[in-house]
Amino acid sequence: MRHSPDSIRFINARVYRSADDVRPASSLMTRKGVIHWIGDDADAPKADHVIDMQGTTIVPGLTDAHVHLFAIANERQQISLNGPDIRSITDVLNRISDAARRSSPMQWIRAVGFDENNLAEHRYPTRDEIDAAAPGHPVIIRRFCGHTAILNSAALKQLHIDDGVSDPPSGSFGRGAAGRLDGSAKESAAEAIFRSIPPIDPATMAASLRAVIEDSIRMGLTAAVEAAVGFTSGFDDEFAVWNLLRQDTSFSPIRLGFMYQLDPKEAAARGLTPRRDPDWQGMTLKFFADGIVGARTAAVSKPFADTGSTGFFMREEDDLERVIVEAHVGGWQTATHCVGDRASARVISAFEKAEKSLPGQRPRHRIEHYFVPPEGGLARMKALEALIVTQPSFLARMRRSILGAFGPEADRMYPARSVIDAGVTWVGSSDAPTGHVSPWVGMANAVDRGASLGSRIGSDEALTRRQALGSYIHGGAFAMKQEDWRGTLAPGMAADFIAVDRDPFDTVTDLAKTNVLMTVLRGVVRHDVLRAGQATMMEAGVH
Repeated sequence: MRHSPDSIRFINARVYRSADDVRPASSLMTRKGVIHWIGDDADAPKADHVIDMQGTTIVPGLTDAHVHLFAIANERQQISLNGPDIRSITDVLNRISDAARRSSPMQWIRAVGFDENNLAEHRYPTRDEIDAAAPGHPVIIRRFCGHTAILNSAALKQLHIDDGVSDPPSGSFGRGAAGRLDGSAKESAAEAIFRSIPPIDPATMAASLRAVIEDSIRMGLTAAVEAAVGFTSGFDDEFAVWNLLRQDTSFSPIRLGFMYQLDPKEAAARGLTPRRDPDWQGMTLKFFADGIVGARTAAVSKPFADTGSTGFFMREEDDLERVIVEAHVGGWQTATHCVGDRASARVISAFEKAEKSLPGQRPRHRIEHYFVPPEGGLARMKALEALIVTQPSFLARMRRSILGAFGPEADRMYPARSVIDAGVTWVGSSDAPTGHVSPWVGMANAVDRGASLGSRIGSDEALTRRQALGSYIHGGAFAMKQEDWRGTLAPGMAADFIAVDRDPFDTVTDLAKTNVLMTVLRGVVRHDVLRAGQATMMEAGVH
């Protein structure tokens, strides 16, 4: 790493101070990791170093407010069942068979990214099919949502799961007509399985996480919230890997926030308290209220159009309310996975009870996803100053599931414009690897409502480009309670910004194809393809 001059002037650019800026500047200057000046090139003060931005567009750095970085890193160590060459059960089985041939006897075969909606058969592979593809190997397939596991006979045997196993609360094992396990497990049953298989080596995972974060920087992310520590392989194993990465003094990550998938008492037992920090922030506890649309386990008030079921809660409703109130009193922000309207309504009630227990805290409690809006929910959310953090790429990626689950009611699902119009903060994010990892694809889907794959889902809920970008710029910073020092390009704010190859506010611009040419984080050029690969790691101080 090469040290930069004290001040750097970025000239010859189109500089948007925020997503609402309609009169962009042409130059900005950083000093010691913060914005020192912004305005026209002709008025720029002298600086120790000048970088010609060659007419590119500069906007504040992006935040992914809900992403599973650990899960992405974990997937990179496993077999992918996602991609254009996986279009049938045969393709899935061939990929597993190839991995088995390359593996030692009885070595676990781990596959990720499976989505039956992409297959001609629109189904899971059977236990027997996987047995035939990888004889002698335990095999586990993780559905792309992270809420379903599919195992073969050897894996079931390794985990001591047989036909006599009972369904756990808020979970289930798939069975054939005679009661034989078919190898599938959903929700809490799948979660227990993911935590029971042998973990990947911590050093390997730390290296993979480092690579994932570097890739995030190249996409324009300067901040992200890990949602949540504990979701992929259990809290203690994941927390240890994150700490291993943090101890690496050679690595400077994006500004990280962490959700801990722990109840308040579990957090206290580990010595964890709410912690605000510009780089490694841990102020949020993560809870699950219900399941997902794909598995029809979301807690909805009207039966799903194709199954007649109404889903279920992942824990007892009173218990869910209790931990939310306890977290609030303990000074934590909460982030609760709510897909169905029954789930969101119950969690909003918990927020209201928490506010009565300790008024005036305004921790910006979060509802994650908000797929099916409950009646009157937005007015209550506004009164509480609670946030909705959602994933617009789901409109395209889960299109088949959405249309099948809700039929003619699909257009009212995954609201956006109505949320903003109601005065509630709407924050865009990816939920990758479940959603598309690119924030630019997410923004494009927020604007076109999934039109790239057919007719729009809920045209009235489409956002403007400025609203979409704003949700990833100011919205993400707001969700992390950092909007007072980042998310806007103004003197005294953090020098976190990106340069892109097009004006994202131009109506003819294809947002999804946006290329990030430069990423500046803490005043350091961390990614630079604008200047043909020249070495430009320039440290200017840390905010």
